[in-house]
Amino acid sequence: MAEITWKSILTKLVGGDHLSAEESEWFVDDLMNGNANPAAVGAVLATQQQLGLTPDEVRGAAKAMVAHAIPLHIEGETTDIVGTGGDGASTVNLSSMGAIVAAAAGVKIVKHGNRAASSKCGTADCFEALGLPLDLTPEQVAEVGNECGIAFAFARTFHPAMRFVGPIRAALGVPCVFNVLGPLTNPASPKHMAVGCANRKMSPIMAAVYAANGQTGMVYTSSEGLDEMAPTGPVSIWEFKDGKVVENEFDPTVELGLAKINVSDLKGGEPELNARLARDFFAGKDVPFRTTALLNAASAIVADGHQVPADASLAERFKAAYAIAEQTVDSGKATALLDKWIATAQAAKA
Repeated sequence: MAEITWKSILTKLVGGDHLSAEESEWFVDDLMNGNANPAAVGAVLATQQQLGLTPDEVRGAAKAMVAHAIPLHIEGETTDIVGTGGDGASTVNLSSMGAIVAAAAGVKIVKHGNRAASSKCGTADCFEALGLPLDLTPEQVAEVGNECGIAFAFARTFHPAMRFVGPIRAALGVPCVFNVLGPLTNPASPKHMAVGCANRKMSPIMAAVYAANGQTGMVYTSSEGLDEMAPTGPVSIWEFKDGKVVENEFDPTVELGLAKINVSDLKGGEPELNARLARDFFAGKDVPFRTTALLNAASAIVADGHQVPADASLAERFKAAYAIAEQTVDSGKATALLDKWIATAQAAKA
């Protein structure tokens, strides 16, 4: 194979050809080693985006990014529930609430996330406002996660090499492959994934990458292009298992009988507001986003697969998982786990 260089990569892209997984891995690795010329990086990212990303390109880039990450060692099989961001809806932190409910229901969760990039409140901002310290060491995160059954992998802690990427992305100002790598680069390498993707074209591509990695779970996009699962109408779902991807459509307003909601029912705001709304939800209050948060928790329970019948239809699995999520909140288990997690993390920091 010919030597891979920035010139060879850019020449290939400008000629209208996609990169191989190896070429994509090479350029992200070189970038994260701090070796790359910013002008070359910007040209490659922009040209690649214009052509449209392929599963091989995304898989290679994710492999390089994970290789530069600090590993997070959590015992047993783990699950992540995460969104790509970028839907512009400024909702409450639905996947964050879903993660806590799923963990309280017995799913071992490793939530990967960062501060807000395109909204007022990202996962990290919400968890911090709830009282979770973000400056734990990777070892402390693992200890807390193993004790509580839930961990938060703060991207800034576990991906130090992203310091070479951030300024270039900011200068570029347009989406690129790094916009979809967050959900694909959890440093705990979870076995199961429940992923909301705002870009419908990218959903099957991400599912193909997870399938190639041997993971199980689903990528979903709502009818409005939300990176969350919501009872606003039909949800497109790409399930991956045993190296294969199967596309389905699931309408929670029909198959679960949930009342149809509007995107305006999901609106959030600053971290303190989103944290208070999350507390209200965990307390069992009738918040307008209750069914949506429960639905996202259910997606993690379905992705994990241990508490739902494996041979049942997607609708039947969601029905079982939604009932588990609802019981977990209404019994007080979600609030109890959140309190335990925050106290354990604060004690670890102290």
